[in-house]
Amino acid sequence: MARIAIAGSGAIGGLAGFYMARAGEDVLFIDQNAEHVAAIRERGISVNGVYGPMSVPPQRACTPGEIPEPLDGLVFLACKSQATEAAVRAIAPHLGPSACVVSLQNGMNEDTIAGIVGRERTMGALPDYGGAYLDPGVLEAVHEGTVYVGELDGSLTPRVREAARLLGIGPNKCELLTDIVGRLWTKHVYNSQIVVTALVNDTVVAVLGHKDVQRLGGAAVREAIRVSDAAGVRLHADRWFDPALYRPVTSADTARLLAVYDRLVEHLGGHQVGDGPGGYKYVKRASGIHWDLVYRRRQSEAAYLTVCTHAARYGVAVPLNAKIVSMIEQVEDGKRDLGWHNIAEATAYANEIGAALP
Repeated sequence: MARIAIAGSGAIGGLAGFYMARAGEDVLFIDQNAEHVAAIRERGISVNGVYGPMSVPPQRACTPGEIPEPLDGLVFLACKSQATEAAVRAIAPHLGPSACVVSLQNGMNEDTIAGIVGRERTMGALPDYGGAYLDPGVLEAVHEGTVYVGELDGSLTPRVREAARLLGIGPNKCELLTDIVGRLWTKHVYNSQIVVTALVNDTVVAVLGHKDVQRLGGAAVREAIRVSDAAGVRLHADRWFDPALYRPVTSADTARLLAVYDRLVEHLGGHQVGDGPGGYKYVKRASGIHWDLVYRRRQSEAAYLTVCTHAARYGVAVPLNAKIVSMIEQVEDGKRDLGWHNIAEATAYANEIGAALP
């Protein structure tokens, strides 16, 4: 009977499970990529990147159709947002009476999960570290970050304390929250400026370090905050994101906002400008959306990662965010090329609708 399972063992889930396994926890890795599963079974998992080279020996692993035993503990779900429903339905028949599905995802997928397994068996978590799947059994730790976890009702249960313990294993700090929903909303709002960076085929340092992108991203976040305000959500501030700065009224306010971007850029990619530990050459050097568009050649999560998913529910129009997501979708459909012309087009649109920063 599996007490710890990772459903979706790629970049984020694979790293979380890797740290647990490296610490001696018994982890069942589940992934739909049969080659990845075979590699984990036969060779284990190798990780390189911001923390240097690490590895674990062969681990228990299977595809969803091969789950060998009941899952009656914490099941960390780490698939892409668009795959959430299918992934949960695949594991649902295997869930034991004490099982809890922990959404270790970007995006706000807890309601989708709860609709299948029940809200009482759903937990929220948010990984703010960066990772990449490179090859079967090979992952990259892209940048450090905190993991947040909490029960949806804010209670401090034994199982959420155990989830926090497991997610705090290894180099990433874990924070146990009584307001995980507020943290999920915060990431949704924050994501507006990250989605913008995927419109250009370059590193996060080169793109988010550009003042035009910062002004556009800041405008998109300011628009997004209108939705969280309408929802009555208190956004969380941290070292890299202070929502209060994204409400500029004067040009001086905007200057204060732009000044903090340098710190965010350094956090996300400054360490990648040179080599990593031991001369490691980073492979993923931009956002996860960019990674999907350019390297994985698959649909990205762009449509699931901003307040566009919730704006209509609260009667708030978000035309700038909708425009940016639409442009990403056009790239996915082969109807638009990546490049700086996209930043110019979106900036012109922001000016046209009065959404640009002062």
